[in-house]
Amino acid sequence: MSDFITVPNLPEAPVTLAAVCDDTPVTEALHTLGVNTVSPAPSPVLPTETARHADMLLCHAGGNVCFVSPEQTALAARLRQEGFAVRFSAPPGAAYPDDIKLNAAVGKDFALGLIDRIDAGLAAYLREKGRVLAPVKQGYAKCGLCFVTENAFITEDPSIADALERRGAAVLRIAPGDVYLSEAHHGFFGGAGGKIAPDRLAVTGRLSFHRDGDAIRRFAAEHGVEIVELTDERIMDIGGILPLKNRDLSR
Repeated sequence: MSDFITVPNLPEAPVTLAAVCDDTPVTEALHTLGVNTVSPAPSPVLPTETARHADMLLCHAGGNVCFVSPEQTALAARLRQEGFAVRFSAPPGAAYPDDIKLNAAVGKDFALGLIDRIDAGLAAYLREKGRVLAPVKQGYAKCGLCFVTENAFITEDPSIADALERRGAAVLRIAPGDVYLSEAHHGFFGGAGGKIAPDRLAVTGRLSFHRDGDAIRRFAAEHGVEIVELTDERIMDIGGILPLKNRDLSR
């Protein structure tokens, strides 16, 4: 049996269901670790390099509530089968910043993003649930933020780091450029992984491919979190691994 994850991005037990781009090596590795996956269909609107990214097409707002891009009817149906209450967002635009309707980084009592550009319904729901919506300059806020614990984070983005440090969080600032997105653009470390247990952070490739790989591993270990490298390849931004359900703690 599984429970809905109460705080987005922060499972309380081993993860049993996550949203992730249908990227075969990564999804196969997650399945081997006992994590079932759901994946968006390619968006007909978003650029090719982000058209299948979960953090562009879905936002877990906590518990059983997910906001989903309106063309993702199959994903919505699958989530409903899992017991989620699905709410559709406004459709994304093809270019930044109109493509970031669902790209908010949602924590326990806050959400970071380009607040005036995220979906109005999502913003209203997060406020209703008591979260402070903190504006940052980085519109790809979820891509740009890796959750290590409730109060420890990794990011390449100065505005995200500043916002979190003002909240008293521990932040590891890493160099940009070592996460692959496409031949044209580099990605973000936050888009290259996600928590698969309270003490385990999955990453799409080897930390040895990142100039700050040793610092990332040390920072995670300092906060009681082990890095799990899902493949032997370079680190790739696949739109994150978004944990949705974890093992039922009552059993």
